[in-house]
Amino acid sequence: MRLRKQTHQWTGAALALLLPAAALANETHVYGIANFGGAGQCNADSHSVHTKTAAAFANYFNTLISSGLWTDVRTINNSSARADLWTDASKGAAADAKDTQANAGVDDADVLFVHTHGGHSEANLRSWLVMGTNADACSAVTDTHMSLGNGKLNIAVVKACQSGDYQVWKQGGYRTSLVTPTSGFSMWNAFHGNSSCGNFVTDYVKRYVANSRGDGAGENWIDEAYDWDDGSDNVADNDDCPVSIVFGETKAQRVAMFEAGGWRDRKPTGRKVASTIFYVGGCDPSGGQILPE
Repeated sequence: MRLRKQTHQWTGAALALLLPAAALANETHVYGIANFGGAGQCNADSHSVHTKTAAAFANYFNTLISSGLWTDVRTINNSSARADLWTDASKGAAADAKDTQANAGVDDADVLFVHTHGGHSEANLRSWLVMGTNADACSAVTDTHMSLGNGKLNIAVVKACQSGDYQVWKQGGYRTSLVTPTSGFSMWNAFHGNSSCGNFVTDYVKRYVANSRGDGAGENWIDEAYDWDDGSDNVADNDDCPVSIVFGETKAQRVAMFEAGGWRDRKPTGRKVASTIFYVGGCDPSGGQILPE
């Protein structure tokens, strides 16, 4: 496995101000969106494992609560997972912008996990996540709805196809959409291309979340979610290609967050004026280009 990282620097403003480390409020939200195609639901294939993985992620943080090491865990599944909970006030009317809504909005948590379907558009520099209801919009879109870290969110773990497309990253799509220079958000763990699904995902999510308490929240994601397809199924370009996109001021800060940042040791990365993408070089998925060596 050949781990690669590339950096995208933003040069449109001074890089002088360093932000203090965020206080660890220690709240987790999980969103498992498994039911699709029914009345009031969005169109996609239903996968019961989506809520199983969310439960596995939440269960670990519940053990931390029992040990006095975490504060709160909330589960927002299926029809409760709405696009307005991903919508920032800078990108939607007040009635539709609920990303800081207590115990539900994505920016009300410090750490979130979501398992759903997704997609991307290189031309429009965006990715999207399919929601559990069509009440607002069937997709939460990175550029249309999201601006993360204006509340509490620091780390997002996104099990969804095409949710971290390399070409969208390369052209600055995620940095300009997901963060502002003063955002507290620093890590978007996602997938370049399509990713496979099954009960085995629950197993690696359990390992990933347990092993990332103190460090490796980025690195462990790639270790656990990467899957090389040996071609025995006669399907070409079918690897699982996880990526970790870290936003911050300096390369050293971003690498430190990727390697040494964990749930209880989230590293400060300063102003969100640049980003680094970490991945396995040569990974070749469906739904995305082969990743550079």
